[in-house]
Amino acid sequence: MFIGDRERGKLNLPKKKVIPTLGEYSKTYLELYRGAKESTQDTKRANINILVKHLGDYRLDKITPFIIEKFRVDRREKDKVSDGSINDNITVFSHLFNTAIKAGVIDRNPCSEVKKLKIPKKHERVLSSEGIGLLLDKLQGKDRLMVLVGLFTGMRINEVLRLKWTDIDFTKGLIAFVQSKTGKALTIPISAYLIGELLRYKERCQEDWLFETREVTKRIANAHSHRFSLLFQSIGIRDFTFHGLRHTFSSLLQSELGVGAVVVQGMTGHSSLGMLQRYSHTGLDSKKRAVQALTDHVLGMGEKAVLPLAAQA
Repeated sequence: MFIGDRERGKLNLPKKKVIPTLGEYSKTYLELYRGAKESTQDTKRANINILVKHLGDYRLDKITPFIIEKFRVDRREKDKVSDGSINDNITVFSHLFNTAIKAGVIDRNPCSEVKKLKIPKKHERVLSSEGIGLLLDKLQGKDRLMVLVGLFTGMRINEVLRLKWTDIDFTKGLIAFVQSKTGKALTIPISAYLIGELLRYKERCQEDWLFETREVTKRIANAHSHRFSLLFQSIGIRDFTFHGLRHTFSSLLQSELGVGAVVVQGMTGHSSLGMLQRYSHTGLDSKKRAVQALTDHVLGMGEKAVLPLAAQA
């Protein structure tokens, strides 16, 4: 026998719980992150908007693993997105369900029964001598210097963007930065060539920061990264990213110059400028020699690559 809400009240029975749709609960979910970092809010909002577009009318308790699998197929076949993007959608979806469970809205998470899609490992491209030649020949101004810093230090795009002039010791030939993945303060040697390029740029730079005066959020770093990918493509270097400069840095040191893996890993081994005296000068000197050898090698590759073929013969 069906018992309505009015009859339940008369019998002092608990009211039947009303389960919201995904579209309704998504507003509550996003509201919880109003005070979060801008990048976190953007990620949550972007993924939730996609989920609501496809499944917004479903009640949370009616969403099954089968429905989620169909959503994944639609994303791949109709929206033409990568498996990595689909995994990101499901990660946020699962977190929404777990949040609803903690709030007592529902009692199960159907995403827990859905395995992540396997993503093949992507091998970052390493620049050839021709590519390096194009960089040295075609790029100008701030873009050129950012690329040189990335190529000669192995720093990531967000680390480069956060650089201040006070992070550079021109006398000792050292550059200090905070590693974005670990939050560790690091210091590495830089070559005389890069010092000269930095000093020339400093003459016309009036800011405390070298490249970006705004707070470097994930969105800003991604925007710069995307712009560089388009820039590289415009000068003839396809399918290459700013992060590829880091891989080129490491690959050239080990494969072309024979620098040991321990030395390459130790290129970022000093915690700060003030801590250098605690480390052996032999270790620092080996890093400086490696950096200078890399610089000479890269500049030599660039000069050869931009010469006419007859001159190279």
